[in-house]
Amino acid sequence: MNNQELQRNGSFKEVLTVALPLILSSSCHAMNMFVDRLMLTRFSPEASAASFTGGLTNFTLSCIFFGTVGYTGTFVAQYAGANKIHRIGITVWQGIFLALAGGALLATGIFWAPWLFNLFKHDPAVTKQEIIYFQVLSGGAFVFLLTAALTSFWSGRGKTLTVLVISAVITLFNIPLNYIFIYGACGAPVLGAGGAALGTVLAEIIGVTICFILFLRKRARKRYYTLSCRVDRKLLKRMLVYGLPNGAQLALDLVAFNIFSILLGCYGVTVHEASSITFGINNIAFCPIMGIGQTAAILVGQSIGANDIPLAKKSVRNAHFLVLIYSVAMMVLFSGFQDFMLSPFVRPGDAGQIETMRIAKIMLHFLSAYLLFDGTNITYSNVLRGAGDTSFTMWTFAVVGIVFFAIPCLAAFYLKMAWWVLWSLLCFEILLLCIIYTVRYKQGKWTSMRVIEN
Repeated sequence: MNNQELQRNGSFKEVLTVALPLILSSSCHAMNMFVDRLMLTRFSPEASAASFTGGLTNFTLSCIFFGTVGYTGTFVAQYAGANKIHRIGITVWQGIFLALAGGALLATGIFWAPWLFNLFKHDPAVTKQEIIYFQVLSGGAFVFLLTAALTSFWSGRGKTLTVLVISAVITLFNIPLNYIFIYGACGAPVLGAGGAALGTVLAEIIGVTICFILFLRKRARKRYYTLSCRVDRKLLKRMLVYGLPNGAQLALDLVAFNIFSILLGCYGVTVHEASSITFGINNIAFCPIMGIGQTAAILVGQSIGANDIPLAKKSVRNAHFLVLIYSVAMMVLFSGFQDFMLSPFVRPGDAGQIETMRIAKIMLHFLSAYLLFDGTNITYSNVLRGAGDTSFTMWTFAVVGIVFFAIPCLAAFYLKMAWWVLWSLLCFEILLLCIIYTVRYKQGKWTSMRVIEN
C-alpha cells in the first residue's frame, strides 16, 4: 500500500485532516437544506412546513438503504488498514449494486405518496406540497444512494478532500437550481416545494457523474481494481450482514423522529413552521458533529484492519474532545444569539409570523440543552459501527427510540399535552442513548470485532 496511506498516529492533526473536509462536506449538505428552507419560508409557510415533513418522511423510508449502502465505507476502511487494496474496487461495486436495488424500491413512492400523506391529516395546502416534494425525491432516490456508495471509495481511505470537492460542486448547482424551480425563474414553472426537490435531484446527478468519472480513471483502475464490476456473493453477504443492522438502526432513528415531527405538525401551521425553521438551523450544528463522528468511524475501521487497537482508542479520544468543544460553542450560539439565528427566516411585513418566531426561540433552548449529549452519542455510536458492532446499536435504538421516545410522544399528544412535552422527551432520549453508548464503548467489546475476512 502507498506509504502515505499507512502513516497513522491518531493525533489531533490526523483527526482534523480527515475530519475537516467531512465537516465542510456535511456543512455543504446543511447549507443546501438551510437555503432550501430559507427559500421555501419566503415562498409560503405551507411550502416551508411541507419540506420539513415531506423530506423527513422520504429520508426515513430511505434510511435502511442509506445505512446499508453507506456501510460500504467501513469495509473500504478495514481493507485499507489491512493492506488489501485489491479488494476496495469490488467492495464499492457491491455498494453500487445495493444502491440501484434500493433506488428501484424507493421509486415506487411516486405512486403511494398521496395515500401516505393524507393519513397525516395536515393542513390541505401543506399536504399538497408534501406529496409533490416526496414524489420528486422518491424518483431520484437512486442518485443519492449511488453518491453514498461511490464516495465511500474516498472516505473509507481517509481521502476526504475529494468528498468535500464533490459536495461543494453539488451545493454550487443546488442553490441556483432550487431558486429557478421554486420561484419559476429563467422561464421555469413555479413549483414551490416540488421545485426545491427537483433542483436538489438535478444537482445530485451532476455530483454522481463526477464520482463515476473519478472512480473509473486510470490510476484508480490500476491500483484499486475499480473495473471489478461483478457480484461477489460472499462479500455482498457480509456487507448485508453488517450493513442491514446499520440501516435498520438509522431507519428506526428516523421513524421515531418522524413520528415526533408529524405530531408537531398536528399542533398547527405555526408550531409546524417553527419546527421546520429550528431544525433547519440545527443542521448547521448537527452536520459538523456528524462529520467528526464519521471520522472516528473511518480511523477506527482502518486501525482495526491493521490490528492496532491503541491507535484506534487514541483517535477516538481526540475526536471526542473536538466534538465536545464544538458542541459547547453551538450551545452558546443557540441560547445567546437567537435573534441573529432566526433573522434570515423573518418574512418582512408578516405580523402573523411573530408567534412562530417566539416558539422557535423556545425550541432553540431545547437544542442547546441536548447538543452536548448528542455529540458524545454520535461519536461513540459511530465508533461502534465502524468496528462492526451494528447489531448492538440497532437493538439499542429499537428499545430507546421506540419505547422511550416515539411511544411516549404519541401518548403525550393523545393526552393533549403541550408541544414542549414532546421536545422534553427528545432531550431525554438523547441523554439515555449517550449513557448507553458510552458504557458500551468503555466495555471494549468493539476491539475484538472485524467486518472483513481474516
